Amino acid sequence: MLISECDLATQDRIRELCQELFHNNYITEYVFAPNESLKKANASYSFIMLHFDAIEELLDHCGWRLHHDGRAGVLYLSSEYAKAKTVLNKMESYFLLASRLLYDDNKTNASASGEVFVTARDIVEQLTTLNAVESVTKQDRERALRTLASKNIISRMTGAWGEIDVRIAILPSIVCAISQEKTKAVREMISANAQERDREDEDAENGEPEDGEAEVDG
Repeated sequence: MLISECDLATQDRIRELCQELFHNNYITEYVFAPNESLKKANASYSFIMLHFDAIEELLDHCGWRLHHDGRAGVLYLSSEYAKAKTVLNKMESYFLLASRLLYDDNKTNASASGEVFVTARDIVEQLTTLNAVESVTKQDRERALRTLASKNIISRMTGAWGEIDVRIAILPSIVCAISQEKTKAVREMISANAQERDREDEDAENGEPEDGEAEVDG
């Protein structure tokens, strides 16, 4: 294997970064700097790119595929094994969708390192505009945000996770977490579900039977 050609210090660093990938899944080329006009290179990203072939080969033997999105500046993992996949619940999936939409809408105003800054309120308002939800509880909101943060898709800037106005950075990894095709498909599904609910509400107002109910004479 290629890793055997590396010195011991390099091998140790590769092991550390594999653990970082397993834990965060996404590693971005730049990290946020307090001065948003500056880019700060991510040492983890740079090291992986320098030893990409060796790390790719090692991970492949373990059932993982190492991906590099050069345009977004993101490294991430995927696996064909179901147990290795992160499964989001419905609300978490909605927050992922809303984050992608907000990122696309505001990426022209992104920081030098590629983050787009929003609040939890912005995400919830995006979901209500889409008719995905009527409201979101504080518990569901906080759980969804923490889940996305644990995968290095968003990062908390100021405020507590439970606050509606907590300031959040949506990282470039969002474009790898949910593709444009998947974003479009989920939006269409939400729209279809909303239309179906509207029809059901209209039928109920008109006194028409719900599905599964039968009308009888008499």
